[in-house]
Amino acid sequence: MSLDLISRFKSVRVADVVDALDRFGFHEKTLVSRDIRPVYSGIRVAGFALTVQARRVQEEIPSMSPEEYDKYAEEWYKIRANYNHFMKDAGPGTVIAINCDGCLDVGFWGSMIALVAKAKGVEGVVLDGGCRDTWEIQRMRFPVFCRAIGRTEVVGRLEIKQEFINIPISIGGVTVNPGDVIVGDDDGVVVVPRKLALQVVERAERQMAMDRASQKPYLDMLGLTL
Repeated sequence: MSLDLISRFKSVRVADVVDALDRFGFHEKTLVSRDIRPVYSGIRVAGFALTVQARRVQEEIPSMSPEEYDKYAEEWYKIRANYNHFMKDAGPGTVIAINCDGCLDVGFWGSMIALVAKAKGVEGVVLDGGCRDTWEIQRMRFPVFCRAIGRTEVVGRLEIKQEFINIPISIGGVTVNPGDVIVGDDDGVVVVPRKLALQVVERAERQMAMDRASQKPYLDMLGLTL
């Protein structure tokens, strides 16, 4: 599997990929819930899944001063929720898929980590959870799909352990295995099993070519390009 394959998936629409998957017997089985939506319109993303399972923390945050809380938060990000557990493996050709264990108010993904990901060449993020700083993420044009707009940070709420990285997870009701291909655009997100990725993209390209051929007389008549 290569970056060329990902480039080919980026050149087709989610609808083409879904139509192709139908031909292989995957009717609705890999359609991510429509509740997981793009943060802004015009998104197109494809990449191999790098999976993250965040875990809800069942403990009370102790009472402390603001200065003590600053230290507590710093330690949390260093020990309990170290994003480097997955970011060290992220780069071109990867889509980070994150399950936030139902914590929708937590803004697991924000503008700072989006900048780091963009600098590393990460293709995008699909988040079964909350994203914050959404206006800034839109400005930087980093592709994010999420279930909710979260506002809190992960401190005292979610943790990430090394053993939670690159394991099968659930995103919008679909099991995502490490290395599966995730494709998203304004229509939503679909997951392509890695073992069928090449056959699916070939069929998706065929689907799109047939569609464009049918549309051409109308596009020409109306002076439109797609």
